[in-house]
Amino acid sequence: MTTVHAWFSAETALGLGSSIYRKPSGSTVNVTRTSPDKDGKGSFRSDEKYLGEVIRLEDGGCVRSNYRVQGVTGAPGAGR
Repeated sequence: MTTVHAWFSAETALGLGSSIYRKPSGSTVNVTRTSPDKDGKGSFRSDEKYLGEVIRLEDGGCVRSNYRVQGVTGAPGAGR
């Protein structure tokens, strides 16, 4: 099992979508970018949060491939 570094950006997720990856611990995280290099730079660096290491796609780490929500709708508090 090989790991890669993962980040999440709300801006990227809204525009392009995100994926769910499995961490070595078994938990999952919502990811917008992975890189074998921890110092890799993404498009929205001011918005990105480093998530740690995740299991790479080739080793079965991707639980749900890239998905983009249709949009944010509804009144405040809807869905609670």
